[in-house]
Amino acid sequence: MHYIHQYLEKYQFHKINNKKSGNKTNIFLYCNYYSFYSQKVLMALYEKNVNFEPLTVDITKGEQYTSWFLELNPRGEVPVLKVHDEIIPDSTRIIDYLEYHLEQESKPLINVSHDSKVIKNITKFRDILEALPAGVITVGSFFHPHLCGKPKLPFIFPVREVLKSGDLVSSKNLRKLAEENPKVKDILMYKAQIQERKHEILTNEEEYKKVLNIVDAVLSQVEEQLKEQGEDSWLCCENFSIADINLAMILQRLWELGFEERFWTNGKRPHIENYFNRIKLRESFIKTVPNIAIYLKMIVSSQPPAYIGAAGLVSVGIVVTLAYLLKKII
Repeated sequence: MHYIHQYLEKYQFHKINNKKSGNKTNIFLYCNYYSFYSQKVLMALYEKNVNFEPLTVDITKGEQYTSWFLELNPRGEVPVLKVHDEIIPDSTRIIDYLEYHLEQESKPLINVSHDSKVIKNITKFRDILEALPAGVITVGSFFHPHLCGKPKLPFIFPVREVLKSGDLVSSKNLRKLAEENPKVKDILMYKAQIQERKHEILTNEEEYKKVLNIVDAVLSQVEEQLKEQGEDSWLCCENFSIADINLAMILQRLWELGFEERFWTNGKRPHIENYFNRIKLRESFIKTVPNIAIYLKMIVSSQPPAYIGAAGLVSVGIVVTLAYLLKKII
């Protein structure tokens, strides 16, 4: 598969609400709190203590494909950073912008050391962790639940079924959106083709296992690196870096999907397990990961989006999920 080969090669060669609030800032992040790539940028912003305002894009209802957002980002993807009149899409580009071009003093996440070997190591782990296809890992687990353990919020039934159903029709709907938006037709048609390639991987168990094997190989490198660093250090040095944000978010996503037993718990990778327990206590991580109140708001406000074609599933899901949440809370 072309799509998975892109990640294999990179691994082998080692790379809304649109209204302003009372928050006085010229920095706005169009994001979704459940988007893996939004979470990376949110955690970076919190780590750097940047004064910004998050503007939520409801990707469950396809708001990223509305005309106003496509004018902002023709690719129809979150996150997008707006600084004054400058628009920066893509999580990697946004974090680089925050590091090198933001006109305010902030804590570094890339240049955290004067040692060139440390910087090289940060770049290495940033690249191999960014190469992991979070979307494929996530949705693929819905098609092959026997390959993972017990999923957690928000990826519990019936949310899993809604997202799974959405994937089945996403390519078709992207093509429809392309015809309705001639200015960005080429981009949306390309996204439709990519989605079809991804779907081949998602539904093919052997192809999906290859993705999990890549995750396994990357985490083996991480485990060795953490062992070398020691328990009181972060991934590449004593200072927290962008490599740590990438690692924190991929571990959180794997945990939410129920993959922790497959990859690190029960003595399998003790240094990763210790690291994950430490990272969960970090203030930026706590601010980034949605809490119960946000989960409830998402579930209650969700309606079956037309572009997903999962009519009926969400309404049933609200009842089931609320019952689950109340049971956990009580």
